[in-house]
Amino acid sequence: MRHRAPLATALAAVVALSPLLALPALGSSVDPAASTTTGDAAAPGPKVVIVVGATEGTTASYRADADMIAAEALKYTSNVIKLYSPNATWDQVRAAAQGASIFVYLGHGYGYPSPYRPVLSPSVQDGMGLNEIGGVSDSDKKYYGESSIANEIRFAKDAIVLLNHLCYSAGSSESGAAEPTIGVARERVDNYASGFIKAGARTVIAQSWTSGVLYAIRSIFTTDKSILDVWEAAPNRQGHVQPFVPIRNPQFEARLDPDTMTTGFHRSIVSATGHTTAQIRNGAAGAQTLAAGATPEIWSIDGATALKPNFDGKVDRLTLLARFSEPVSWKATIRNGAGDTVRSQTGSGHQAAITWDVKVGGDPAPEGDYTWNLSGVDGAGGTVESSGPITVAYPATPPTGVLTFKPTTPTTTTVGTINYQLVFASPVTGLARSDFTRTGTAAGCVLSAIVAAGPRDGTEYAFGFTSCGTGTVTMYLNAGQVIDAALAAGPAGPVGAAKVTIDTTTPKVTIPKASLRTGVALEGASTTQRLLMTVSWTGTDAGAGIASYDVGRSYDGAAFATIASATTATSLNWTMTPGRTYRFRVRARDKAGNVGAWVATSTWYPKLVQQSASSLAWTGTWSGSTAAEHSGGTAKQAVDPAGTVSYAFSGRAVSWVTTLRPENGMVQVWVDGVLSAAVDTHADAATYRQVVFAKGWSGYGAHTIKLVNLATGGNPGAELDAFEVIN
Repeated sequence: MRHRAPLATALAAVVALSPLLALPALGSSVDPAASTTTGDAAAPGPKVVIVVGATEGTTASYRADADMIAAEALKYTSNVIKLYSPNATWDQVRAAAQGASIFVYLGHGYGYPSPYRPVLSPSVQDGMGLNEIGGVSDSDKKYYGESSIANEIRFAKDAIVLLNHLCYSAGSSESGAAEPTIGVARERVDNYASGFIKAGARTVIAQSWTSGVLYAIRSIFTTDKSILDVWEAAPNRQGHVQPFVPIRNPQFEARLDPDTMTTGFHRSIVSATGHTTAQIRNGAAGAQTLAAGATPEIWSIDGATALKPNFDGKVDRLTLLARFSEPVSWKATIRNGAGDTVRSQTGSGHQAAITWDVKVGGDPAPEGDYTWNLSGVDGAGGTVESSGPITVAYPATPPTGVLTFKPTTPTTTTVGTINYQLVFASPVTGLARSDFTRTGTAAGCVLSAIVAAGPRDGTEYAFGFTSCGTGTVTMYLNAGQVIDAALAAGPAGPVGAAKVTIDTTTPKVTIPKASLRTGVALEGASTTQRLLMTVSWTGTDAGAGIASYDVGRSYDGAAFATIASATTATSLNWTMTPGRTYRFRVRARDKAGNVGAWVATSTWYPKLVQQSASSLAWTGTWSGSTAAEHSGGTAKQAVDPAGTVSYAFSGRAVSWVTTLRPENGMVQVWVDGVLSAAVDTHADAATYRQVVFAKGWSGYGAHTIKLVNLATGGNPGAELDAFEVIN
């Protein structure tokens, strides 16, 4: 899965193995078997990391290209690291890439859309083909996709990524495969950039020509220009630049520059507006603020804040992407001119995606000035805050403006058929199935023909999907796909419909578990007084998510009766009377309407074991206490540090009932030979039948509970009134 441009190269020496902890500061050519480190421990200047993946017989020429890139970078910085196949494993690359200002990858590309997978697979697509085992061969390859890069690499402030020779990354197909449409090429470029942007890059350039990489590195170190200007002036430019708004990264600008206006997609860029060569050079000084005492910083905030919601798909909504110098818990707030909050968001991580649909209370926000505010707090309590202006204006809606694009079927559904309505501001022509981009995880979707609907004058269209499997579907109308009466193309940017979740799987629940409640008192002194308990469970759903649960109870072997319906809780307080039997069952209902099977318990037997029971084992001196307030009218109290009481039983839950009083003190509770708690039973006045400790298990089994009086000074007493048990 590679594209090889016709640039003559020579065989280079087998290169570069970087230790996981001490990475080499200087580019070097060494025997991989030596596994040595060369160069200074900490080199100055921007860090440049050059990776050559496993590309079988082409790897040698890629190593030669990489050596030329390294030689160019070494003219300006000594901090150059080379990791070449067969030693370019994920562990090595991941370690080297941390804090890189310039990251270069030459190798296989495996992107999406591709003929190999029906939906995007972030675990393997849009990343790098690296060696699975170091030192084996140039054919030893494993794909590490977008999710690995996004989750495990953190580039330097204002970093740039340069991709060289990869199929898909600039929009191209594999050698010999059919040319993609412009829409597919755009989607590939957007997808391939996404993981690197999530890792902190502010520009991703993909191209087939190594000469373009050399030019980019030279420009970064010798000019003060925007990266977009550098890219457009490159000597390998093709002169067919096509700007577009990337669907997944709308905070950035994107460009294609194919060999012709419709073929040869070998050059692309996705870049933050205003990202400059100077920022890349200076970003090397902006280290992550992970050290103790360091406070977080906001490294960048990208995206347009002059909003013009006129249904043309371009700056119709706010989409900002902020990057922090370390992971934080963040909060974003948007306020109107009067200071009223119109939108709030919270999240965590090293990036914050701030969005606003330019609505207040469901209605279009008034024109005028607004402000955004972003604050972050790191794990040590360090804070950072920034704010800026937003303007909202409503220019005239163009004829190709999209007034409505929505699914007419529920956005959460149990069936694989989805229908859409698409309404333009004026009659348009040229709409076709290839004008749309579908994202999401649902496989098997078949797009219908686009048909005129409504007044059938070219303003309204209908279409849909059939045969979609479980997953999500989001549809976008690509920019510039329809023509109005004046032959103007539109819309100006991509326009999306609401996400639809298709869930055909039923939710599942665990077998309910019993636990006895603490911090409560037995409601009376009867030996058959009901026990206060809780039934709890957990639920999972692979699709839309769980909406609610139903709970049933069977009493003394009778039929189940519903005791809770459509509850969102995962526990229910109930009571159980000794001498009776109980069963409970639970089922889940998901947000798509699927109802899972009932899951029931075995039969449960509650009982209240009095301190007078022969099954209890005592040590030390315990004296009896008689009072109407005690459970069963009696209790036992020890004032001696040797006083213990043990109870061996078979069951699924147990609790200790005692009296809190001035002379009582600390008591250890041991369960199955392990110290579970130390309970303070002191109180200013006597308080009876208090449940002060409980323990439960997921199943039935043999257990032992033991109380040990600590006889603390001034409060030497320990007391047992009863044990609650559920067998």
